[in-house]
Amino acid sequence: MKKKEIKELPSKPVKELRALEKKAREELARLKVELKAGKLKNIGLYIGKKGDLARIKTILKERQLLNEKT
Repeated sequence: MKKKEIKELPSKPVKELRALEKKAREELARLKVELKAGKLKNIGLYIGKKGDLARIKTILKERQLLNEKT
């Protein structure tokens, strides 16, 4: 994810964040298979995708906790 996209994540609606989470999970699974098969040359892609997924999940969790308090 680019820096601009990362900055825009908190302002996105939950529905869009869920779609991004699903897409990131699918991509991460594909990269993991390639990594295990020895086909993945750039391991940074795998690590970066894990970070992207973590960012999205963190924002979703923050919103969930915020909604529970109100």
